[in-house]
Amino acid sequence: MARFLARRLATAAATLLLITAVVFLLVHLAPGDPLAEGAGEAATHPLSPEARASLRAQYRLDRPVLVQYVLWLSDLVRGDLGRSILDRRPVAETIASRLGLTLTLNLLALVVMVLCAVPLGALGALRPGSVWDRGGALATYLLYALPVFWAALLLQSALSVRLGWLPLAGVRSSGFEYLGGLDRLVDRAAHLALPVACLSYGGLAYLSRFVRASLLDARAESWRAVRARGASKIAVLYRHGFRQAGVPMLTLAGFLLPGLVGGSVLVETIFAIPGLGRLFVEAAFGRDVPVVMGLTLLSAAATLAGIFLADVLYAVIDPRIRRTRA
Repeated sequence: MARFLARRLATAAATLLLITAVVFLLVHLAPGDPLAEGAGEAATHPLSPEARASLRAQYRLDRPVLVQYVLWLSDLVRGDLGRSILDRRPVAETIASRLGLTLTLNLLALVVMVLCAVPLGALGALRPGSVWDRGGALATYLLYALPVFWAALLLQSALSVRLGWLPLAGVRSSGFEYLGGLDRLVDRAAHLALPVACLSYGGLAYLSRFVRASLLDARAESWRAVRARGASKIAVLYRHGFRQAGVPMLTLAGFLLPGLVGGSVLVETIFAIPGLGRLFVEAAFGRDVPVVMGLTLLSAAATLAGIFLADVLYAVIDPRIRRTRA
């Protein structure tokens, strides 16, 4: 087991290093200069040539890209992500100020996705080939193919502009600070309803079909013997099906939350939510290299941590995995 974990950690570390190197290179190859006229602070406070040269030296923009990357890694080892070029705040502080909102949004989407997908997949596995199963498959595939930005605009147009049922954008109404505890909760839920729906429907379609396929595989292996002892279909499903399907479902779970965080870039931009997704867009357009690298590091580390956790749980549940992959 120790050898298995060591190999997984080494692979994750090498992958993280490669991701940061590629992103660092791509950001520097992109056209534009974060300290040029009209960019960042220079848009409102024009910089003199001397001040611009000083800032370029401060942010190491006057050095070769390879040297910049090595220096960034050395700062990272000391726990320093640098300072934002756009607002001069520490990158860690800038990310921390928006992290809570993005985590809340994505955790809610994950809960909605699981609560809806597992029953849908289980119903399809109980009666494969039925009208319900085929209709559910068609509906979920249509949802999976629906672009997020188009769905968001349609929902905004229908539920916010025409019907006025839900807020158009933002995370709270004006006068939010004067509301009571329950009214604040209702107001926040109303603002997050459409973003959560947009984040969860695509994963819902994929996860429900995955649950169905996993349960059908488990059913093919041992359900006949269990059913022969007199157990009902539902009892077999919950006592044996989910237990046997747990391994592949755990593997998928390792990818769900990081994938949602990546998908929140579009959703947060469309709904004007000041989270990490919108911060990434602002930093990318502003060529704010320290913030882009900090967000890349966080996203890549979260994804690799999810994969690593899934591998560990996979190996704990099925010891054959660590013997064949160690």
